[in-house]
Amino acid sequence: MNNSDVSGSAVKKIWLLLLIFFIVSAQAYSISTPEEFLAHTKGASSCTSQTCHQELTKKAGTFLHSPVASEQCSTCHDAKKYPDKYGVEQNQRAMCARCHNSLEHEILKRTFVHGPIKNDLCTSCHDPHQSVWPFFLKKSYTELCTSCHKVERLYTGEFMHKPVKDGSCGLCHDPHASDFKYRLLDVGVNLCAACHQDLVAGMSQEYIHEPIIKSGCSACHNPHSGNNKFRLNVSAKKACFTCHEEKKNEVNQYKYKHKPAAEGNCTACHSPHFSDNPNLLIDRTDALCYKCHEENNVWEKRKFQHGPVAQGNCTACHNPHGSDNAYILRLPFPHSFYTEYDKKKYSLCFLCHKESLVTVEETETITNFRNGKTNLHRLHVQQKKGRTCRACHDVHASNQEGRIRDEFPFGKVSIRLEYNQTETGGSCVPGCHIQRSYDRVNSVSYTR
Repeated sequence: MNNSDVSGSAVKKIWLLLLIFFIVSAQAYSISTPEEFLAHTKGASSCTSQTCHQELTKKAGTFLHSPVASEQCSTCHDAKKYPDKYGVEQNQRAMCARCHNSLEHEILKRTFVHGPIKNDLCTSCHDPHQSVWPFFLKKSYTELCTSCHKVERLYTGEFMHKPVKDGSCGLCHDPHASDFKYRLLDVGVNLCAACHQDLVAGMSQEYIHEPIIKSGCSACHNPHSGNNKFRLNVSAKKACFTCHEEKKNEVNQYKYKHKPAAEGNCTACHSPHFSDNPNLLIDRTDALCYKCHEENNVWEKRKFQHGPVAQGNCTACHNPHGSDNAYILRLPFPHSFYTEYDKKKYSLCFLCHKESLVTVEETETITNFRNGKTNLHRLHVQQKKGRTCRACHDVHASNQEGRIRDEFPFGKVSIRLEYNQTETGGSCVPGCHIQRSYDRVNSVSYTR
């Protein structure tokens, strides 16, 4: 017999011994009846001994289910009551409810129940023994939710909601049951306010944007992700016009458009959420206008201000969106130095001032700008080359009585205008004629 025959014989013996070992082992650990399971669990060693179920022992960074940690496996496994596989009750929810009865009570009260809960499949999300994730989740929130909910499109936007990015679906959705659609933890703005604390203070302001009240933040914002900043459902330029289409049409029809309105930059003036100012303005009307029109801040420092300027009401004369009139004025107003009188040209002025101011020839009450009874306003305006209001008056503010201009534009030059008031009249040196005076009591005579 040579060495190769000896080696072959030895190998056969080893394989035979291994086969016998596996057969005996299989028979030793094969459980087919409740009695065998009971005998199995009454062994000298615990379930998580060195020879059995080592995978269930405590590992770094893992969370152990309480019965596993205390080696109370029979809390869930009982072959005598439940002879099926693993010796557990087939209705998982009923089994879990034995310990988690407060959670079960809450679920029973809710309208919208998560599918796995409804189908008694708690272990579709939770590992009954241990996990590296809190609450013994089988995967991270994101992986777990998307394994059933094919919502890849919700995660493809350039701008992602932080809870979505962090995989914290449970910040907004209850994983078990809720009284709100999609199992949201709350409804409307109340849900968002849990993180966005500014909403809490904002909701106490006098004016609230209607969509927030009616349908919550999702009326304008995508709660998951989007390709527009702030996850707006449409671009910022289109967002407001989605509801306010009449404003879009209004702006489009105007010859002169206010720049923010023309660019769809509504939030330059309006808060999209709430405000203490009418029309959701982000500040008082005049303060808001001066933020862009800084050079006009000087009007506030002048002694005599036009009524709307004194009231901070720029929109009394100007349409903040646009107009067919220059300077986006609400109604026509002559901007030239000379013009033949026509009531329509002064439509803006006659919103507040009576037309009789420039039509009545003699008066003792309509105006103080008169020589005796002669109405000097009419004298200036009612001519072929009638002087317009802005020839003498600053339409916003002046340091001279009656808002008389310090100087007025004439062609390409500015001409100084000096006005001196007396108790019964005054005098004017405008640079376009010699000094002229007027007196309401003792009329001044003029010769051409």
